[in-house]
Amino acid sequence: MTKTESATMTTDTTKKEEKERIRLYLGTANGKSTATFGVILRALSTGKNVSITFFDKLEGNSSEGKALRILANHKEDGFGRLTINYTGVNRIGTGPKGSFRFYSAPNGILPEDKTAAEEGVRLITEAFKRHDDIVIGDELLDVARVGLIEWDAVKKMIEQRAENTVVIMTGRKAPDWLMKEATTISTTTQLKHHGRAIEGLDC
Repeated sequence: MTKTESATMTTDTTKKEEKERIRLYLGTANGKSTATFGVILRALSTGKNVSITFFDKLEGNSSEGKALRILANHKEDGFGRLTINYTGVNRIGTGPKGSFRFYSAPNGILPEDKTAAEEGVRLITEAFKRHDDIVIGDELLDVARVGLIEWDAVKKMIEQRAENTVVIMTGRKAPDWLMKEATTISTTTQLKHHGRAIEGLDC
């Protein structure tokens, strides 16, 4: 064992463990939402209750919609409960050619976009009040980043989190204050891409 390896092991084993509270999946590459789906499978299989609120799509605009609905309707001893919410801030069109409306709308941000985003925050707050074990805001960070909701509203929402609830948020970036508050941060890095997103694989 080298001195470097020894020092690394010492650092890792003496690091104070922190209770998981806020998890961020960030980056410009594929995989952020996909990571949350993996968490959902693990959590439900161990009897945890999970809520996911999509800020950028509807069930019919996403390849995963049907599978998530089946999981939400599944009843079995020891299997957790899945609650799925979709807001009106959704893609233009479906499949690989669909684009995020709040990035590409000719008229920019519309009043109904803000109303839909605010509804998403309300749904997450409801999940906190139910004391769901894991609460996911998919693309919540990007919704706030483009101005559909204020960061202060996100702060107030997080303050409603129950003690034993883990909140997961995805998006390209997060503000410094949230990076500091987060207990886990993972990023996606795109080294190569085949081209357009493939339905059933990328979207």
